[in-house]
Amino acid sequence: MKIAAIQMVSGTRIEDNLEVAHQLLGQAAAQGAELAVLPEYFCIMGRKDTDKLQFQESLGQGTIQDFLSRSARELGI
Repeated sequence: MKIAAIQMVSGTRIEDNLEVAHQLLGQAAAQGAELAVLPEYFCIMGRKDTDKLQFQESLGQGTIQDFLSRSARELGI
């Protein structure tokens, strides 16, 4: 099994971070990765620890979880 450990510099805008993550996941899949691991805070790097709290999602629903699910299906990883 080929595994990709993805590194990225996340900012304060989720939409921008998800776009970059999708590009990097696509590159990993194109290079044969079957599993890709993203950084812990790939989707948001707030200025304060509490910035992340405004983007909390319920289990199984939300923009970030939808992105991960859709990307995995689309890219086959």
